[in-house]
Amino acid sequence: MSLLRVAGAAGLAAALAVPVMAEDLTIVYKVAGTSGTGTATSYYTADKMRMSDLEHDTIVEYGGGGRIVTIDHKKKEYYEMTPAEMEAAMKALDEQRQKASEQMASLPPALRDKMQAVMGGGGTATVTKGATRKVAGYDCQDYDISAGEGLHMKLCATTAIAPPAPNVDYRGAALAPMAANPMLKGLMNEMKKIQGFSLAESSTVRLMGRTGETSKEATEVKKGSIPASTFDVAEITKGYKKVPSPLTRMAK
Repeated sequence: MSLLRVAGAAGLAAALAVPVMAEDLTIVYKVAGTSGTGTATSYYTADKMRMSDLEHDTIVEYGGGGRIVTIDHKKKEYYEMTPAEMEAAMKALDEQRQKASEQMASLPPALRDKMQAVMGGGGTATVTKGATRKVAGYDCQDYDISAGEGLHMKLCATTAIAPPAPNVDYRGAALAPMAANPMLKGLMNEMKKIQGFSLAESSTVRLMGRTGETSKEATEVKKGSIPASTFDVAEITKGYKKVPSPLTRMAK
């Protein structure tokens, strides 16, 4: 679902919150989703980051004002966003949310509750610590994450490794509008309980009667320099069509 890609783009900012210097990291994952199962590789340097799933690549460039490129290999399309564009789109979406909340508040309680259930709303954000286990040879702490009735995640984080800290930090531009949303603000505050770098994740998103499920778990962690060609957007998207970001389309 496109909503999951939008949520992923917004969530990238949180991935930049790495306070320590470290070697470049290459992590191989086993992944599963609506398209089936397979493997994917993510790359982390101080200048750029590239994350993959079964059908997409997302490349984050920290320098030059920042750029986030999301590539759809199945459709042979890609779109770009800057932190400033993300901030504007998130503000516009939050204004739409506020208007929708005002309209929802005027409905009869029974109808309002039914519509919230269909849309996946209601409830509060929580993060609960679980058991510890090994993932890709590293000690890992499980966390259970819920945000209302529409989002449920499981995540396993390790403090034994960390990607290099980005040379710039534009988290503020992306996260400030999210903090204005009560549900997202609660989730962001709860996520502070999570310590370390995620090596395994699974999520279930329910919205408007539709469900999206994804999962990934690291199978190999490699340290060392990464070739510049790994982040060559022009080469990776050769023959692909550039399209508008779904986040900006939703904000109109």
